[in-house]
Amino acid sequence: MITLDMIEEIKAPVEKVFDYVTDFRKYSEWQEGIIESSQTPDGPTGLGTKFKTARTLVGRKLEAGGEVAQFEPNSKFGFKTTSGPVNFTLSQTFESVDGGTRMTVHVEAEASGFFKLAEGLLASNMKKQFEDQTVKLKAILEG
Repeated sequence: MITLDMIEEIKAPVEKVFDYVTDFRKYSEWQEGIIESSQTPDGPTGLGTKFKTARTLVGRKLEAGGEVAQFEPNSKFGFKTTSGPVNFTLSQTFESVDGGTRMTVHVEAEASGFFKLAEGLLASNMKKQFEDQTVKLKAILEG
């Protein structure tokens, strides 16, 4: 099992951060390796919204689908994958703080197949990707 925890402060209002981070259609703008991403229905994200992504990870194309399992506007967001070689759950909290938003991220991932054999490499790659995409996210939202 891979577990990642991160806390980041972004100098932007909580509403702006929450709306951007929870829109799967924007993932390719700030997440490295995302080739395509979509959500159904094609409106605002909410509880039960389904998503599909395709990304490159450890040199391989990884396709996954999932569903939003937690959604409290400007406060909590979480999803779980329902298909793909990595079972993945993500939960985030968003808090207004002086000068912006504190975003807390918790990820749990369980790999299978090739990715299970390379779990250590996958874990370090995921950590690096999360760090890199947070830098990009901050640049977009603070810019």
